[in-house]
Amino acid sequence: MPCLSIEELRKKLAALFTGAGLGERDTGILVEIILDAESSGRRTHGLIRVRPMLAHLATRGHRPGKWLQEDACSALYDSLGGLGYLTSHACAAKAIELLSKSPFAVVGACGATHTGPIGYFARMLAQKGYIGILFANCSPMAAPFGAKEPVLGTNPITIGLPFEPEPIIVDLATTATTYGECRVAIAEGRMLPQGAALDSRGNQTTDPREALAGGCLLPFAAHKGYALALAVQILSSALTGASAVPEPATDYALSVIALRRDILVRAGRYDSITGNVLRAVKAAAPAVPGEPVLIPGERSAANRQRARREGIEITDQLCEELFGQDPV
Repeated sequence: MPCLSIEELRKKLAALFTGAGLGERDTGILVEIILDAESSGRRTHGLIRVRPMLAHLATRGHRPGKWLQEDACSALYDSLGGLGYLTSHACAAKAIELLSKSPFAVVGACGATHTGPIGYFARMLAQKGYIGILFANCSPMAAPFGAKEPVLGTNPITIGLPFEPEPIIVDLATTATTYGECRVAIAEGRMLPQGAALDSRGNQTTDPREALAGGCLLPFAAHKGYALALAVQILSSALTGASAVPEPATDYALSVIALRRDILVRAGRYDSITGNVLRAVKAAAPAVPGEPVLIPGERSAANRQRARREGIEITDQLCEELFGQDPV
């Protein structure tokens, strides 16, 4: 299994995307998002997504979206069917721009394809000192609680909270597993956990192929995950005017709600209280000796540091699919 450095991967990916006709600036943004996902352990949104993106560029191309409306504290973006990772980046960047003049910002996108690892974009905001709450939908993959057919998307919600040296990133899908996790499981030849998916007949399955071939995913924590998924669907679709139940890779939506951390109290007060909360959590006696409590985002940060030092291992199959026989 080859191990490539971040810089080697950056050059190879840049060559693939520019060769597919994507502009240099967009290529740079896209490659950084993919590498961050892969290096942080979010393989579901990393290299495994490259071939589908290249296929998108080959068949549909990529055209920049357009801002439909904008005022002092809000903006709405039409992705025009472009690459969703770039749509999400544009929305996060717009929120940062608005927050330089307003204590809060609401930015939405419609007309998107898969909007990517939205934790990355929450981190963009948090690293600038802003609080970010992001919601995204997709085509039906998940059954509502009590149903056996897909209606809702995997509908992730992400909250980015500024703190030094690393922000707190709460990033979760509202399903017990995700489309990307199913694809990774298939590539690695492993099964899904119990209670995560149904097959095409409405029976529980642990086979990721059955889940994706006419089956569906289940909400995490039963009715609790379903309730959250429903809220995310509305906060994505209705807030941006996108499709209520989008077709595959068509009119997906993203909503960004962002706040300055000094909207109610001084930034220093926010920082002090957040630090006190984190110290209390880290001081809790671990359930397993030697395994202290982790803060959301802490494991991903450690993974990124390791990847910068040691590089990223890629399966032989994926490496050949992306770069051919000789990866070096």
